[in-house]
Amino acid sequence: MRAGALALLLLAGCAREIPARPALYVLRDADTTIWLFGTIHFLPKNVRWETPAVTRAIDDSQALVGELPGGADVDASAEQFARMSRASGLPPLVARVPAAARAKLKQAVRACGVPLDRVKSWAAALWLSGCGAATAGADARAGVESVLARRFAGRPRLGLETLEGQLALFDRLDEADQRRLLIASLDSAQEYRRLLTAWTSGDTARLGQLLAAPFADAPTLRAVLIDRRNIRWSRWIGARMGQPGRLFLAVGAGHLAGPGSVIDRLRAAGYKVERVG
Repeated sequence: MRAGALALLLLAGCAREIPARPALYVLRDADTTIWLFGTIHFLPKNVRWETPAVTRAIDDSQALVGELPGGADVDASAEQFARMSRASGLPPLVARVPAAARAKLKQAVRACGVPLDRVKSWAAALWLSGCGAATAGADARAGVESVLARRFAGRPRLGLETLEGQLALFDRLDEADQRRLLIASLDSAQEYRRLLTAWTSGDTARLGQLLAAPFADAPTLRAVLIDRRNIRWSRWIGARMGQPGRLFLAVGAGHLAGPGSVIDRLRAAGYKVERVG
């Protein structure tokens, strides 16, 4: 399906099913298999991404490995986010972006319907990014992680990080980098559509380009949110290959695409990572 046609279907909220072919990778040895799948946290309900290859990998796996472990208490998670995202004495949100971006910020906040003046800049960016995806017709309940949680019910679920650790990555950013995230979030609906088009078509080169763009002039931000995590995760996978078993590892698609990705680092370390879907 051409990108323009896909975008029109998404914008129209069409109920017609949209077939997706996201990338699926595998590395294996005599007694260990690890499937690697890049996720999108919000999806329109009519995107059908579980291809036969993905279904076989899910069914074959003994456990799910995600960015976060399974079984988190939703209320407790929300409370933790609220606690870490708020601070006293913050300037108005509109004062944290350049004058040229203020009208767009006000419009985004109105569309989101959430008061954001009392939250830190990184938290406002996350809120607006989620609202941008919702504007494009996406829903967290249809996101890959939510579907996988249901598909792996009754099987072990492991996490590469904790929620507190993930939020701390954002919370420790200096204010300049937090504001970079905030400004980038103002175009989140448009960027989401582009990312979704690349993901559904399995175009990992395009996906890598799109996800790298916001970090082009922010090396520290990229190091904290992307590169260091990719290093940790690829080392975890390498170590896990020393134990028998079959795992389905699903992390944000940006971590599996482009130079410096988990896939790239595993191959550089000598592992044969095959694309199978």
